[in-house]
Amino acid sequence: MRPLVPLRLRLGAALVAILLATAAGAADDAAKPALGKPDAAKPDAAKPVPAALMAPGSDRSVIYKFDPLSKKYTAVTRKDLKPQHVYQRYSPGVGKWVWSKAAADGTLRYAFGPGSSQPAALFDMPATSEERTKALEKQSPELAKRLAINGAKPSLRLGDDGKWSLMPDSTKGRVYDLESGQRFEWHGDNVVPVTHGAGSNLWTRAGGQYRPVGEQRFTAPPSYQW
Repeated sequence: MRPLVPLRLRLGAALVAILLATAAGAADDAAKPALGKPDAAKPDAAKPVPAALMAPGSDRSVIYKFDPLSKKYTAVTRKDLKPQHVYQRYSPGVGKWVWSKAAADGTLRYAFGPGSSQPAALFDMPATSEERTKALEKQSPELAKRLAINGAKPSLRLGDDGKWSLMPDSTKGRVYDLESGQRFEWHGDNVVPVTHGAGSNLWTRAGGQYRPVGEQRFTAPPSYQW
């Protein structure tokens, strides 16, 4: 006959067994991810890179580079701006998106108005010089042929509609600045103000032509930064 186990010992043993079973179940549950929730131990799946846009987005703090071949905009960080290249930014003064040139210090200068022109190579296009030339030839074969005959490199002109198109002659750069009303031309690495008879480089544009304004003489172009 088995000896009687005191009731207190039996209850204690049962309680220990229950606690051990509960702990084991909790360990199993902890090892499993909760239903409907991602496993926190696993990294999130890589987010897809945003596709290039057909027009600037709603965030006015973003800077865009533009590919004239695909007509697409791609966001770019300020640290990746290339000096003298052309980018698009939002101008609070003009109240719209404008084209600007990047300076060596990372600022963006000028707000290109209609009639401004720049070398095609300054648009930070993701293609080689040969690929750019072939693509431009495809878009405007007659103009590209004229450029080839003259041995000139392709340049683009900004139209009144805000779009860039291949121009018949090569240029180092010409800018009509909407923010200051001044005009500038690039001669090599030098920027020269375009002045009129009164000795001023202030202009306005009407009917597709530039018209002189006032008698204020040339002032150094400001550095537009926000």
